[in-house]
Amino acid sequence: MKNRAYTNIEDLINDASFVNWVHKKQMADIDFWDNWLLENPDKKQLVFDAKDILIGVKFNKSFVSEQKTFDAWEKFEKHATSTDKVYKIPFYKNKKYQGIAAAILLFIAVSAFYFTSKPATIVHKTAYGEILDIKLPDGTKVKLNSNSVLSYNDHDLREVVLEGEAFFNVEKKPVTNAKFLVTTDDLKVEVYGTSFNVNKRNTRTQVFLEEGSIALKLKNGIQKKMIPGDLVSYSYKTDKIIEEKRILRPELQTSWKNGSLIFDRSTLESAMSKIEDTYGITAIFEDDDSKNILITGAVPTQNLEICIKTIEKSAQVAIVNQNNKLYINKN
Repeated sequence: MKNRAYTNIEDLINDASFVNWVHKKQMADIDFWDNWLLENPDKKQLVFDAKDILIGVKFNKSFVSEQKTFDAWEKFEKHATSTDKVYKIPFYKNKKYQGIAAAILLFIAVSAFYFTSKPATIVHKTAYGEILDIKLPDGTKVKLNSNSVLSYNDHDLREVVLEGEAFFNVEKKPVTNAKFLVTTDDLKVEVYGTSFNVNKRNTRTQVFLEEGSIALKLKNGIQKKMIPGDLVSYSYKTDKIIEEKRILRPELQTSWKNGSLIFDRSTLESAMSKIEDTYGITAIFEDDDSKNILITGAVPTQNLEICIKTIEKSAQVAIVNQNNKLYINKN
């Protein structure tokens, strides 16, 4: 396999080692193709297009025996009529028909594998305070925020289901122009290749488009087109758009990717809501005035102790952590 040239999709899908790589079989083939991709970055699109074609052909190990096929042919010959008494070589001893029989066996086996394969669900999950980098099989890059779940089945790699928050950098498919879909309880995001943030928490889904263009299909049937800088928040339970605005500072929506949350004159109540989602804790305000204090600055998302101290200094409040509950009051 190492001396072959791969110039088109047929070269790849007809190569046994490539098929092994697609289905994660044979470590030697996996290592070879991983290295081959690194050495041939210009062939990346070709490889993923061929992989898309092969996905779904997951072979279950069941075969039709040669003897069964030969017996069927012999029965056919006994019922065939002919006035020609010349002795004929049995088909299974004729090299020409041996090739045909082999092709029939392969066709029957592959057909059986197509119809008996079942999709498997792939799940990525993060704990509180954890951020996970994921590269999907189609080349799309995903950064999964804390306390989030991303799932998809291996027969449909361009559609994922999200619970929580994730930032997507979708790999374009210029050959097939295949859509990439992100589904939540509230809506579906349709993408062809772009960068965007989806946050599905607290009975609503918020989508922020950083680059490119996307279309939202809300659960109530309404469709919305978005351009870079647009932010839309929708709840299926209340059947209404909660928020729709332009964002002039994208980092306010996506700073979590770099391990921090940036606030720009945000109320302490809204800031603590994000802290709750990130760390899995509960914020309790011991006085109403503290809720409306404005906070500006960045706080870390992977160290709760430093996070608390940063908020205390910025908002000039006291925060006491007791049994995963943050008690907040004015100094």
